[in-house]
Amino acid sequence: MELTKHTEGQLTNDVISNWFDDLLSRISVDKMMMETQTAPPEKEQFYKNAINDDHDANYNMLRVQSTKYFISKLLTDYIQELASFKVVPQKLAFELSEAKILVWGQIKDGDESAEDALILSEAKANSKYNNYGFYISSTIVEESDSLPIPPHYHELKLDGRFSVAH
Repeated sequence: MELTKHTEGQLTNDVISNWFDDLLSRISVDKMMMETQTAPPEKEQFYKNAINDDHDANYNMLRVQSTKYFISKLLTDYIQELASFKVVPQKLAFELSEAKILVWGQIKDGDESAEDALILSEAKANSKYNNYGFYISSTIVEESDSLPIPPHYHELKLDGRFSVAH
């Protein structure tokens, strides 16, 4: 069953009732999978933690999952926004952590278009995800600075456009 998205104004009693019916059906399926030992390992661990009142473990699982979710969304949105400017930095590298993405961007000397694109892409991504505690912080260097990408960053190989070079 696929849950349908509704805006707040559409929360009628039927919508609420259907949502709870679907939730209870999913929980019933989970119960059957737990009883028959066919639940996926992550789901099994979630229910074992719940049954044993190990709330800390479940909240930690949710934190790890939400971090992966938001960091992935933040990085994807940043790259898509940067690509929309139709400029490509000379080098682009990332360091991912629990709540932030560090960006290392190298541009040609005086390339204000590329610099603006990096800054505006960061700002747009941050405006979307900062309220959730996730953000991007960029370091922008010019070619003449002759600075190497820091060793803990992972370079995105660019071939003149935004795709990963193999």
